[in-house]
Amino acid sequence: MNRFCTMIWMAALLLCATACHNKPTDGNATFTIEGTLTNAANMTLYLEEMTPDNGANFVDSIRCDSKGHFSFEGSMPYQTFYNLHVSPVDYIVLLPRDAEHIVLHGDATKLGSTYRVEGSPESQLMWEIQDHINASNLVISDIAHQDQQNKASMNAQQYEEAHKVTDSIFVSNRQLVYLTLYNFINDHRGSLSTLYAIDAPYNHTMRVFYAESDFEVFETALEGLNDSLPTNPHTQYFKTRVERIRSARAMAQQQQQPGQEIIIK
Repeated sequence: MNRFCTMIWMAALLLCATACHNKPTDGNATFTIEGTLTNAANMTLYLEEMTPDNGANFVDSIRCDSKGHFSFEGSMPYQTFYNLHVSPVDYIVLLPRDAEHIVLHGDATKLGSTYRVEGSPESQLMWEIQDHINASNLVISDIAHQDQQNKASMNAQQYEEAHKVTDSIFVSNRQLVYLTLYNFINDHRGSLSTLYAIDAPYNHTMRVFYAESDFEVFETALEGLNDSLPTNPHTQYFKTRVERIRSARAMAQQQQQPGQEIIIK
């Protein structure tokens, strides 16, 4: 009898130890961000959490030392995006996981186009998306510059022919960006980074994906997130967004007259 009681007591201790070990401290995941940026001596960096509805909540300001080095320790109740910036128009987006030590390098005066990140696989995915966007913007800038030169130096007929060429380069570049991010979303299903890819801009004011023409891309991203992070607020918000698009599509199809195009705003 005593031996039986002893076994039960030991089993209870083991169960308790296992439960305590698996329980996150205070329900929060922790992470650190550290780096050394050029042109950042005594500069202040600002860290914001990006909310599911694309808002930004201030988290902290981080002071660089005289060598541009900084370090920050943070915690989060669920995986989310963080916006790190010196100015509101030049920023990077990080996607940490629990216990990650994120290391950054780059030039503080052009952070979004020069930074590199280590120690956080999903933050590296965010960099990959940003790198594609940066490369696309450079191509578009070159196209616009060439078009302006052509317009200034050619007669109307010559410019019309040259404009067809620059237009075709623009279209080809957009198709390349589309295919790259389409494959990214399929290859990284289940990662919150797919949400960033879904809303990636093209040429600053345009979008890569639109709900009315690319709904299957939205559905693919949601399926992956429902499998991996079903209770994450970003997943929940995106689920509501997709359901609204689906309802709008269904309503538009019911009201559509033969030959009309379905348009979802």
